[in-house]
Amino acid sequence: MQFLFKWLIFAVALHLTFWSGARLGLDMSPSPKWQDNLIMALLLGLVNAFIKRGVKLALLPLNCLTLGIAGLLVNTLLFWAVFALAPFNFRIGNFWAALYGSLVLGVINGLLSGVLLRDEPKKRR
Repeated sequence: MQFLFKWLIFAVALHLTFWSGARLGLDMSPSPKWQDNLIMALLLGLVNAFIKRGVKLALLPLNCLTLGIAGLLVNTLLFWAVFALAPFNFRIGNFWAALYGSLVLGVINGLLSGVLLRDEPKKRR
């Protein structure tokens, strides 16, 4: 049940990210269908879980040399690639919109998760 709630929160964060980016005049627009938000949230979560970790591990020395800028670039490019290849109604027009999307999605998802999810206290032994 926790997984479904996290997935729903991520889908809402995704829609809010695209909605806010479109309102700021960036070249991005959300999908009007809520089903697309759920599918893209799942797809983006899978890419983050499997592909992003391997790429970041391979680029770890470069990430250390650039003080994290390489990691930010990887995050932005993967975000842009997922939405460019997916056959849904989301649109990201340029690199700056993808950078905004990857940063703001993380912030909104973190805020919503922090407010709406309760961590169960760990048992001490």
